[in-house]
Amino acid sequence: MEEAPPPKRQKDGEELAGDSPGMQFQVRKAVAGAAAAAFDLEMPSTSSVNDLMEALATRESCAVQLITVVSRGKPLKDASAKLATLADAAGGKVPVVYIVRKPAGPAGDSTGASTSSTAASTTSTDTDKAPSAASAPAAAPGRRIILMLRHGQCCHEGERDELKELTMHGHKQAEDTACFISKLFAAGKLPMKRALLHSTSRRARETAAKLPIHIQELEVWNADLLRETDPTEKPFRAEEVFNRLLAAPEAGDSDVLIIVAHNNIILYMLMRAAGVPIERAAQAWQLFHLRHASITRIDVFSTGDRKVVSIGAAAQIADTAITWKNVTGADMSAWKGGGPERHKFGGRMLVLVRQAAGSMESVAGQIKSVTDHVKSLSGYMMSGKAAVACTSDAQGMASVIATKFKTVPQLLPDSIAEEPEAAFLQFFTVSDGSRDTVIIVAEDVPLLYMLLRSLGMSPEESKVARSLYSIGNASVTLVNIKNDGTTKVIGVGDSYYLPISDMPACS
Repeated sequence: MEEAPPPKRQKDGEELAGDSPGMQFQVRKAVAGAAAAAFDLEMPSTSSVNDLMEALATRESCAVQLITVVSRGKPLKDASAKLATLADAAGGKVPVVYIVRKPAGPAGDSTGASTSSTAASTTSTDTDKAPSAASAPAAAPGRRIILMLRHGQCCHEGERDELKELTMHGHKQAEDTACFISKLFAAGKLPMKRALLHSTSRRARETAAKLPIHIQELEVWNADLLRETDPTEKPFRAEEVFNRLLAAPEAGDSDVLIIVAHNNIILYMLMRAAGVPIERAAQAWQLFHLRHASITRIDVFSTGDRKVVSIGAAAQIADTAITWKNVTGADMSAWKGGGPERHKFGGRMLVLVRQAAGSMESVAGQIKSVTDHVKSLSGYMMSGKAAVACTSDAQGMASVIATKFKTVPQLLPDSIAEEPEAAFLQFFTVSDGSRDTVIIVAEDVPLLYMLLRSLGMSPEESKVARSLYSIGNASVTLVNIKNDGTTKVIGVGDSYYLPISDMPACS
């Protein structure tokens, strides 16, 4: 009797096809914006995207949740989709590129932090083996403050880059923001070590040019990598920018990086810093509407932690110059009376005001400043027809704001402070067809929860993600809900209308 041949040995990366015909993939791993050498991978045609991700995760020895796969420029978001849908008529190898994201543990995962602490304490008990290490003082945590500025308003929207010069108002916006940042440095509110990195696009160059005029000893760099891009089409480029610019600083180091760039890339870096996965971060432009020359601030710590402090803050710019849309064709504002081309947002504007805090004198000043600021918004951004609601602890501040709008505040139940879902469901709805405003004055916990819910997060996700945000006292967050139900976040944690003396000093 003839002896059966030995079973064929399975090669690394090769799947057992069974009865299913195999599909051939040409796979590359994205590394620092480039791609590693390609390798071939065979999968059964009945396999799903998740099966492919699991195979790659096994190869990388990582969790499958850290794998993002792109084929022909499109992220494969549906894990249950069959791989057979990727095959082309010619039956050739399917091109695939994948990213391995960094684990979230070092950036705020309490489990990872406690593990590190345990390891440190275990090592430090062995003082006989390393007495010098035990006695050496620990380095102070490092912090990098990243200020991301959207360029000023430009004209010739939709035309080639070199035509997109700043408008008259764009120059004013850039000037106001540069002056404000210089005052923060002068007042000791920012670390003195600083650098500027800007996109090479004309509108970004002209915006960035205002900064060295007002800020001395500013190291200036430029990068094509920061030019406007669509992260849905070029996710690896956007991810490379994020990994390079939002890397953790060294322990004991403290500095400021000012970035002048564009709406999409700023929002992508923002969302990734807030722990949002690549595929959702690439769609962030659909959820925000940043004003020109606004400031988005992210603090990055040597521990790997990140905190979102503000998004699209623009109160440092004169009301008469604030815009949020570029101009089609030439800038004709000087010929039209000098005012900016803008219209109030339609639908409902949610104004989320964090309660003031500090000494009695400081609180009184904060309340006056925020009240005047919110009232000024009704002149050009939102309806002056406003309702005011507040938690019990914020009732005094809400009463002052309500007086400006000739109304009285609605007192929310005490449970809202810890369980704000009911307030979200009540107020974050479309208006009755006309333009209106709802002002909610409360502590940061319920306000951040409602903000994150408006960004499409689940109640559970919102409770977890709010720890990644740190909005200041007496700050304002703006969320617009249009009559068709779509939501745009205009700004978060804007407190730049306050006296600089009331802003926290650099530590």
